[in-house]
Amino acid sequence: MTTEFSRETVKRIAELARLQVTEEEITTYQAELAKILDAFKALAELPLPEDLAGDARSAIIMAKASQNNDSENISRLRPDVINNSIQTQVFLEQAPEREGVFVRVPAILTPST
Repeated sequence: MTTEFSRETVKRIAELARLQVTEEEITTYQAELAKILDAFKALAELPLPEDLAGDARSAIIMAKASQNNDSENISRLRPDVINNSIQTQVFLEQAPEREGVFVRVPAILTPST
């Protein structure tokens, strides 16, 4: 089940991550990336009961709670609720620079080539 990464693939990943890698590091990363991908493939093959579908963290919490028969842990979970704590107009009034309904911020990314 070993996955292999070509040198070109490792170079492309490094380029996308804006990393400069040496030829020696490319060889090392080929093996390390293959191990990481194989580990994720093995995790994906683990059986998961249908009632635990969803994100992994929720599934793990639910599984532990059901194993311990501890309903208190399950009751601690809360649903995600969207809550705007600040009104848009109030937020925009506090912005140091804005263009209409947009907040102007300094650029942090350079254009990719």
